[in-house]
Amino acid sequence: MKQRELNIIRIIELLADGQFHSGSDIGELLGVSRTSVGQYVSAIEKLGLDVFRVSGKGYRLAEPLQLLSKDRVSAALAELVATSGSATAQNADVVLERVVGSSNDYLRQLREVTTPAGFAVLAEAQTQGRGRRGKVWHSPFGSNLYMSMHWPLTQGMAGAMGLSIAVGTLIAEMLHNLGVFGVELKWPNDVLVDGRKIAGILVELEGQATGAANAVIGVGINLAMPLSVEQNIDQPWTDLRQALQGPFDRNLLAADLIYRCREGLQTFEEKGLKPFIRTWLHYDRLALQPVKVIMGDNVIEGIAEGIDEQGALLLSRNGKIERYHAGEVSLRYE
Repeated sequence: MKQRELNIIRIIELLADGQFHSGSDIGELLGVSRTSVGQYVSAIEKLGLDVFRVSGKGYRLAEPLQLLSKDRVSAALAELVATSGSATAQNADVVLERVVGSSNDYLRQLREVTTPAGFAVLAEAQTQGRGRRGKVWHSPFGSNLYMSMHWPLTQGMAGAMGLSIAVGTLIAEMLHNLGVFGVELKWPNDVLVDGRKIAGILVELEGQATGAANAVIGVGINLAMPLSVEQNIDQPWTDLRQALQGPFDRNLLAADLIYRCREGLQTFEEKGLKPFIRTWLHYDRLALQPVKVIMGDNVIEGIAEGIDEQGALLLSRNGKIERYHAGEVSLRYE
């Protein structure tokens, strides 16, 4: 990491307490001029953080940050494994980076031939975060969870059928267990609360259709989205702060997410999607409602009838059940 990026991160860590810090004190700590400090603060704002400037006081964040700590995440993971008595291997490493382009891309750069299943990357911010079909995933610093996980597909790419469905159910159960009401799943990869998006899943595949293959599973969960980012989001959304109306710990949530994904993906590898379908149907946002499936220039309308054991959307049309493995879906009257 270049010195400029290191200085930006050091200032964020300093301001994370939510208190004022003078430009001169920051400059003295870093060995740079106050002008440089001002330039660094402008760069911090581009990472999605709101910074207040007050003459005579200096700089402070609009609100304190709970920064992620690899040690805390690892300790919480170890406690989850010990408490559950899990037989699933949970010893894959967790890498924490402050700023990456995309956590999925960064994981690919780190991954080696011997990388174990469940190897995970956590990031405080993404400058090029993305969702399905190349859509932008807004990823401000220190506000949400951005996690990518490596998982080998022993059955080739065909073994990934329904993978985003399975991960969606894991996130929905995690939120429900935290006390969030109104959790919903929207085919194929969105987690909602009362119709507003709180999390998304991006599964990217590498390898052969019938040979060795790997999945990189990206998860983004909104925890405490800064208001400055709100104007850039083009769909109804919410975050855990709004949904829970109570305190939470980002490090414990990160550990819980990694633990659940490792356990759930092991189940998925052994048994496929079948063990997850009942949970999906419980949270299904579209169940028995009129929907539109958009596939390129084609718009197909029908009644959503759940999913099959490969994760395909079941659509009732003209007295018959049709299956769709791809497409954008929405309620007909949204």
